[in-house]
Amino acid sequence: MNYTRMVLSAVAAMIVFFIYGFLVHGVLIAHDYVPYPAGVYRSGEQAQRLMPIGLAGIFLAILVFATIYAKGWQPGHGVADGARLGLLFGVFMAGAFVAVNYATIAISRKLALELAASEPVEWTLVGIVTGLVYRPLKPGQ
Repeated sequence: MNYTRMVLSAVAAMIVFFIYGFLVHGVLIAHDYVPYPAGVYRSGEQAQRLMPIGLAGIFLAILVFATIYAKGWQPGHGVADGARLGLLFGVFMAGAFVAVNYATIAISRKLALELAASEPVEWTLVGIVTGLVYRPLKPGQ
């Protein structure tokens, strides 16, 4: 395993994760978050104050993803292996978090389905970026 490439791939994937997240959650389905009163989601001010915790959590999750990817990395399979692992992570996230949140937080079925559909796409993108970055720059590295 190459730790430098792991960290670089995690940083690159985190950037893509947040761009995708902004486009989907901040633009495309933002209106579906509006109906929820205070108490379901944090206010913008509260969320900003706690953002460092969220950033650290996402970076940790993506670093774990990059580590799992690196353990199974084989030359020549980068992007495809990354995409497959990302898809599996996305399905895991939809089941472990979106479904549980839908069962325990008062959000609509529509929003839960949108969140569940976005997870596999988001994590597949994380996998593709990881596969692109976690590769030797020159043969034999």
